[in-house]
Amino acid sequence: MIKLVCLTLPYAKFSLERGIEGVARAGYSYVGLGWSHMGEDTLGFDPDGPLVHRAKALCEDAGLTPLVIGRGPISATHNVQQLVQRIDVCRALGAEAIQMAGAGGYRRFPCEPLAPDVFQAAHETFVSDMKTAGTHARDKGIILALKPHTGNTATAKHLARLLPEIDRPSVRACYDPGNVRYYEGVSPEDDFPHIASQTYKLIAKDHRGSRAENNFPIPGGGDVDFERVFATAFEAGFDGPVVVERVDGTGGNFTAEEIDRRIQQARENVVKLLTHAGFSQKNDDSFSFPPRKEAGD
Repeated sequence: MIKLVCLTLPYAKFSLERGIEGVARAGYSYVGLGWSHMGEDTLGFDPDGPLVHRAKALCEDAGLTPLVIGRGPISATHNVQQLVQRIDVCRALGAEAIQMAGAGGYRRFPCEPLAPDVFQAAHETFVSDMKTAGTHARDKGIILALKPHTGNTATAKHLARLLPEIDRPSVRACYDPGNVRYYEGVSPEDDFPHIASQTYKLIAKDHRGSRAENNFPIPGGGDVDFERVFATAFEAGFDGPVVVERVDGTGGNFTAEEIDRRIQQARENVVKLLTHAGFSQKNDDSFSFPPRKEAGD
């Protein structure tokens, strides 16, 4: 069953409390946690710590269910150990997935790519770490969802090569059409079919303009053809979360109330786009495939 999720990320300049309040106010049932608010990590790496208890209580009070979390500010020297701890945090919250990127391809985007030997070393370390973390995630019933963000997860074709190399069923693809347009200048409508059948999660992130143009409008208001993307997902039997992540356009200095309205509009747009693609709305934020007709019906 597809579940529509909104991250608290659009409220990064405000408190976690205000972010959770805004997501609930906009009508969502499911929330994504773990991104920084006012410059501070909001979950940490202790599954029984005060940050986790606080976030869980805030969600319960707001009537929201945590579904996905971010991997958090993991240090380069404790990468895999902290990711394993974050998996335990995810389980403690009752969420089901950690959203994360792979080994990045740039020293400074968009003009300074990493030297090939430097990138290859980073890739090999990443694969090794994901094998370890993926085994722990499998044991805890958590999905590690890898999304396009340059480097070895840049496009659907990159993800399709990477997942067999990691070879852990708990490590799945997360497709982000906005990132594919922004970072790679590639058509997500043509790219997505290469990984659609292996995709656990979709990011409903739009993009407008050419490669590296920082413009992420409300989903449905940019250049991504979500009807084609969601139709491809439907044909592939997709049944994972659909996540609203960014609605800030060119980075306007929005008030919290303006963000409330923007994520509400995002929700309305995504609901329409999913239903147009063929998914059936079960309740406010859940969708499924329509019942199949039997022969003779």
